[in-house]
Amino acid sequence: MQLVHLTDLHFGCENKTALAAAAKYVRDLKPDAVIVTGDISKDGLASELNDACEWIRGLEAPAMLTPGNHDVPYYEMWGRLFYPWDRIRTAQHGIQHQAWHTDQWSIVPVNTARAWQFRFNWAQGEISRGQTAIAGAELQRAKPGALRIVITHHPLDWPNDAPIKGVTRGGVRGLRQLADAGAELFLSGHLHFASARLFETRALAVTSGTLSQRVRHEPCAFTVIRRPDTDVIETEVVHIKNGVCESASVRQFHLNAPEEPGTPAEIRAQPVTQD
Repeated sequence: MQLVHLTDLHFGCENKTALAAAAKYVRDLKPDAVIVTGDISKDGLASELNDACEWIRGLEAPAMLTPGNHDVPYYEMWGRLFYPWDRIRTAQHGIQHQAWHTDQWSIVPVNTARAWQFRFNWAQGEISRGQTAIAGAELQRAKPGALRIVITHHPLDWPNDAPIKGVTRGGVRGLRQLADAGAELFLSGHLHFASARLFETRALAVTSGTLSQRVRHEPCAFTVIRRPDTDVIETEVVHIKNGVCESASVRQFHLNAPEEPGTPAEIRAQPVTQD
């Protein structure tokens, strides 16, 4: 099984060279699915959302999308209050956006973006107890042996080395409860930063880079997810430099490996890096 994880396309300030390279990579790879974790537009304009979804449909692979905080009418208070998701719902026709169950995977989307919040930085995410309960129940529908994946725009637990700081409200609680419900892989974006970390030893949390001009500390990037064995998840970070896709790292994470006291999680994860 091969999945391509894209995020933060930000049409409106997209990197056209990176998009062309990523599209060619996906068409050549022919993955089982493409997962896009939000912020496909810059300002939530209908033209940006339509162009982004047209690009996703053109990848010639089954695709799934969950929205991000930039996918609401960003500078239109009326739109943010009264019809925050209408435009992306119209644009995303033909792209999977509800729970997706196959023999190989169960992908459960959770919308962590909010049109507004009672805090200064409304762009940060939130997962409610209700959303967590619904997603947890959906995970129970997974077929035996299917990889159970939760996708959000915001990371539920922000990496300590992320280039921007923040907190997803209810995120750590939601991460634990969804892992308790059987989630094995969490995919997110928002940070414009590639990261893969084990949660305890039972689930892997992955964020991916951006395909926009808004890069942070690394070039445009995306992640390829593979499952070489039942309890093994492999991540390959692909950087795009001068219009060329280059493998930046490959790591393998062994879920549910025996935990030895005093052993760092990175060793239990058994990462394998190829430069």
